[in-house]
Amino acid sequence: MKSRILTLAGDTLTYGIFILIGRFLTFLLTPFYTNYLSVEEVGDVGNFFALIAFVNVIYAFGMDLSYFRFYSQSNFQQSKIAFTYSYLTILTISFFVSVALWILAPSYARYLTNLPDQVFLVRLAVLVPLTDCLMVIPYAYLRMTRQVAKFSLIRFSLIVIAVALNIWFVVVMKTGIKGVFYAQLIANVVGVLLFIPIIAKHLAFSLDSKLFKDMLKFGLPTIPATFSGIILQVVDRPILKFLTDSNQVGIYMVNYRLAIPMMLFVAMYDYAWRPFYLSNFESKDAKELFSRIFTYFVYTSGIVFLATAFFIEFLVRLPFFGGRFIEPTYWQGMDIIPIVMFGYIFNGFYINFNAGINIEKKTQYLPVAVGISAIVNIILNFLTIPLMGYRGAAWATFWAYLVSAVIIYYYSQKFYPIRYEWKKIISLGLILVSVFLLINILTKNIELQLRFIVRLLALLFYIVAPFFFGIFGAKEKEFLFNLTKKAFRRK
Repeated sequence: MKSRILTLAGDTLTYGIFILIGRFLTFLLTPFYTNYLSVEEVGDVGNFFALIAFVNVIYAFGMDLSYFRFYSQSNFQQSKIAFTYSYLTILTISFFVSVALWILAPSYARYLTNLPDQVFLVRLAVLVPLTDCLMVIPYAYLRMTRQVAKFSLIRFSLIVIAVALNIWFVVVMKTGIKGVFYAQLIANVVGVLLFIPIIAKHLAFSLDSKLFKDMLKFGLPTIPATFSGIILQVVDRPILKFLTDSNQVGIYMVNYRLAIPMMLFVAMYDYAWRPFYLSNFESKDAKELFSRIFTYFVYTSGIVFLATAFFIEFLVRLPFFGGRFIEPTYWQGMDIIPIVMFGYIFNGFYINFNAGINIEKKTQYLPVAVGISAIVNIILNFLTIPLMGYRGAAWATFWAYLVSAVIIYYYSQKFYPIRYEWKKIISLGLILVSVFLLINILTKNIELQLRFIVRLLALLFYIVAPFFFGIFGAKEKEFLFNLTKKAFRRK
């Protein structure tokens, strides 16, 4: 068990190193956007990419998740056929929908932005998901074959290209919001070209109608679930714009991004977790293994949460190109960052609990869980934004993620029961919340240097507290020691 947990941790660290650096580079675009784009343009960038996320769900058609489930390490021909069905289905749907969106752009562009060149902007945006979707299945192949380094290197390279081109177009060429789309399109085209050898190698010319039907049966129920998941993630922005204005959206979006460390942690864990549990669920001790991993996930989430919540205010004040890392206009929204991060933690719960649904092929229950949480999110946004502004949007997202985790836990336990270590998990949660609230109160009105020291000590306290209070024992100490050695060897 220890070796398999270390394998998951090692893959997570490898994904994490590249994702962390890549997302940090993406995060660096935030000060460029806030200093070189108008607040309205910043808000519209967020809205456009939120809509692109919806379109990506339609294009994927659930075939990306089907490919994960029907990939077989022991049957190369089946894996090739699964790759072919998944890739060609996505390619066909994305091509025809993109053509329709391109042609119809003049009829709906005015509803998406008030900026000049509305139709041209929308048509640029239409090309982004078209090029995105051509890389979905090749990326999935690299994950299932545990080519972690290659996967991470390609994604990282494309991020570097996109960030560099963003700076070139937005800062140097002064192209405004158009430069954001130019940069993303060029990076996507480079990515598609890099994947051509993998695509050519894994396209099969034989047919298996039963496999295709099974893949559709598995994948189709995930479409409304994934769609609802995207709603859960991004619907707050268009609702916020509808009820307020682009300035509120801009402030909200920038501070939402400041919760990026927690988002990164959950994302890199998910990258490693899905292929891990699909490769290990047949083991006799699989359920005990998954339970132990969830406990470690909760503990590590707490470290990421406190590190971000305690020290983000020091980051935004750093000097940056004659100003601050984040322009002071946006500081007023920093109180939403802990709320957003707690939401991400509950999304991590959902990712853990979702394993049982996928293992037992009960994906028909995913739309129920995610759909209800999306409805909760929409209702709470309309109820709270008029009262609290963008803070209401943050709380709506928090409660929606919590609801999704609770519902998927119920269904997962029904079909694939796992005895989680709830006593340890609740204890870790109580320590986390207590440390966060107490230190925030104690350091609220003290000078910055002393505040930094006190918060650093509080973070160290949380790290050692589970061992001091007997929540963790010798096996956890040994695991963390081995994990630390493995991390340093990778460096």
